[in-house]
Amino acid sequence: MLRPFCVGLFVCAAAMLDAAPPVPSLPMAKSVMASLPLRFEANQGQWKSDVRFGARAGQLFVAMTDRGPSLEFAGAGRVDLSLVGGNRSPRIEPLDPLRVRTDYYLGSRPNWHTGIANYSRVRYRQVYPGIDAIYYGNPRRLEYDFELQPGADASLIRMDFRGAERIAITPEGDLKVAAAGGSILQKKPVVRQDGREIAAHYVLLGGNVAAFQLGRYDRARPLVIDPQLLYSTYIGGSLNDQVTAVRLDPEGRLYLAGSTQTSDLVAVDLIDGPPYQTSNQASSTNSSPTADIFLAIFDTTAAGDYNLIFLTYIGGDEEDVPLGMAIDSQENIYLTGSTTSPNFPIVGNAYSSTYTSGYTTAFVLELSPAWSGSNEMVWSTFLSGTTGDTQGNAIDVDSGGNVYVIGTTRCTDFPVTSTAYASVIYGPQDAFLTELNPYTSGLIYSTYMGGELDEDGRGIAVSPGGLVYFAVTTNSTQFPLAGYSYQSYLSGNQNGNGLPNMDLAIGVMDMTQSGASSLLYSTYIGGSDNEEVRGIAFDAAGNLLVTGYTLSTDFPVTPDAVQPQNNGNGDAFVLAVNPKLPPSQFIVYSSFLGGSDGEVGYAIVGDAAGYIYVTGYTLSSDFPTADAFQATWGQGVDIFLTKLHPGVAGPAGLSLSTYFGGTTVNSGQGIAVGADGRMYVGGSAGWELPEANSPDGNVTVLQGFGGGLSDGFIFVLKQ
Repeated sequence: MLRPFCVGLFVCAAAMLDAAPPVPSLPMAKSVMASLPLRFEANQGQWKSDVRFGARAGQLFVAMTDRGPSLEFAGAGRVDLSLVGGNRSPRIEPLDPLRVRTDYYLGSRPNWHTGIANYSRVRYRQVYPGIDAIYYGNPRRLEYDFELQPGADASLIRMDFRGAERIAITPEGDLKVAAAGGSILQKKPVVRQDGREIAAHYVLLGGNVAAFQLGRYDRARPLVIDPQLLYSTYIGGSLNDQVTAVRLDPEGRLYLAGSTQTSDLVAVDLIDGPPYQTSNQASSTNSSPTADIFLAIFDTTAAGDYNLIFLTYIGGDEEDVPLGMAIDSQENIYLTGSTTSPNFPIVGNAYSSTYTSGYTTAFVLELSPAWSGSNEMVWSTFLSGTTGDTQGNAIDVDSGGNVYVIGTTRCTDFPVTSTAYASVIYGPQDAFLTELNPYTSGLIYSTYMGGELDEDGRGIAVSPGGLVYFAVTTNSTQFPLAGYSYQSYLSGNQNGNGLPNMDLAIGVMDMTQSGASSLLYSTYIGGSDNEEVRGIAFDAAGNLLVTGYTLSTDFPVTPDAVQPQNNGNGDAFVLAVNPKLPPSQFIVYSSFLGGSDGEVGYAIVGDAAGYIYVTGYTLSSDFPTADAFQATWGQGVDIFLTKLHPGVAGPAGLSLSTYFGGTTVNSGQGIAVGADGRMYVGGSAGWELPEANSPDGNVTVLQGFGGGLSDGFIFVLKQ
């Protein structure tokens, strides 16, 4: 396995991750995702043939079959809602088509299903004479209306909850359906005729069958009976989802990439027989649930109102996790990460279509949402050797469509080009940098980058001029240096294992050059203790922004730092550097950021006005806040979002800084900023996010990726 860099800062967070929180009956956060309609997908082969339409919500799968809806919760049994004495072959019609289409690139091409239409409602015609049933809802609730034409007999409607252990009427008049693992609550029916509410209640007929008892109404006029099925008590199982990358394009489209183990995001046949796609269940070689990739696009414009416009799942039978995402000017999407799936989907001019059994392998892929059907998956490839683990951690793309990947490898035969700076691995684990083009099957440039010990390649960014900037964590004393280095030595002392502590290494490459000439600049940055890099980006002035964490009290800071000292058990750092400047001016801005109990910065970005935005997680009750949405610590591992103003020293340099979280484990892992100043933070969160979605629209939470110890989320904030 790849060697993780671990220090005491993470012990508290890891302990909390190991302790399973209680499963809540309702998530605390209000949710834009939860207010979106259920998406009923047409069955195009992704489920068994008796499923006409399917919808997912949390751990629930709603299958619209010829015999009626079937509700199944992962690991919690199934309840079929059938109509006693009803039409055995009603006409089933989708209503209100949605903009989004769904794609499943799961396994080999014969198993792909693309361009699947989505609808917000499904109608069953003539379930009884003169009576239609229409199903709709949102991820918290399934509603269905019985629409009665004039003269239809409401007493014919008898609902059989097959698979339920028992049903009962509550004192509030709701119908409680007990099933394996929990209960479903069908709210007291609302009956309307010509805008007037008609008195109604449930009656039990025995054998888990219920009917409606209605008050007086005009049988010569239409009537609507509206029950609601609440299944929130099941939301929050043992599986995990996370958003790992966030991007925003100039047109206001928000791109989220992440991994999911839950049936909310991955197609699973929950009707009869084996699942269609088992990667989010126990795989053939792993008794634990495994993860697949998801990619979602939301329209954040006023007209779009955060509607989902694109949704794709990618993966094989094992573990697939995206760690980096880039978007080009044509809205093509590039992902890199890690996979252990031998049948990970490989298409186009792949450099390598062969998976090395027994090892984690990097993947690189391109998707084009503008294309249709299976053509959306333009290109994908494995990227690894055969003697060890490899993963891609970050990715970028230039104006010519060339793709740049940085990652970490333990392979002694990682593929390199003849022009490589280093053609052999130096230590046990090196970083790698690779340039590819989706329209050629070869590598344009590829090299190891490391010293005698361990490196972790974390950040890559391509300048408009084509130079490649990179950031690495290293504990090697012989990491390659070039140019007028700001710091020419590893400054970390030996740790408790007798090995040197870790520093950052930042460099610039010209991949059109060969050998030593391709490394234009490289330097260490660090103090006397540990540092690790987590994310990089360019600011509007062409400086390289860097974030991560430091345990050093002597990490270099600039006079305009908002926080010139390390406040505790490791702080995040916010750094802007420019390798074009002489060493004395190399650090343009640098500051600690944290409280007394530890922080890690995961993602960083700048805006046109020169502000710097950073997100990550904090364990501190005294994390610095300013103009905060949540000014106090949530008693757990909280997300932080901070907007800094370089040039303004001290606390006045905090334009905005806020917690976001509760008592569970939460982390911001991706960030984007729109031209209107909206800040988009994505990551993973426990079940207890704070109330959000403010009436003025300045605060929004998109959370609804399904249950477990962590869910993916997007937090949107406008100052």
